[in-house]
Amino acid sequence: MNSTSRDRILGAAGRLFGERGYRAVTVRDIALEAGVSASLVMKLFLSKEKLYAAVQPEESVFAELDVPTTELGEALVFRVLMRRERGMQEPWATIPLAVLDSPNPGATRSEVRERYLDAIAQLIGDTTSDRRFASTVTALMTGFGEAVRTLGLFDSWDFDEVVEHYGAIVQTQIDASKAAR
Repeated sequence: MNSTSRDRILGAAGRLFGERGYRAVTVRDIALEAGVSASLVMKLFLSKEKLYAAVQPEESVFAELDVPTTELGEALVFRVLMRRERGMQEPWATIPLAVLDSPNPGATRSEVRERYLDAIAQLIGDTTSDRRFASTVTALMTGFGEAVRTLGLFDSWDFDEVVEHYGAIVQTQIDASKAAR
């Protein structure tokens, strides 16, 4: 029982949950993928639900996003494409699966919705009572993350072309939020 085993378990669980979803993955699947026993998985994480919570992306899609508001659309799109190129988990793409396949979908939906809407609203300065611009940016980015990862859309496009094209679409909502103030 060392940190290497724990790291292997977390890595295996993240991959499997990301590929198949919560319900389709067993503790035995994770243990087999990690090269450890199922009992060690349970000893370290106590339950499949707690392991699932432990592998949710910790990296905030907003961390270190220190760019002018006028460049925010492109910056958000750029980060999705960079995570794809580096083989990293895509938080935007995992939102639907994390909610729908969660052990408690209602609570997860509320928590994820508020976390993302609050962060985007603060980032773009959306002061509307219904956070309409933050909602639209969140929808655009969730759809983009899914389209890039799941459908492989934009694979044949030049990287910079995607950033410019889709970034401009996202930017329209960011600019509209500023205009609504």
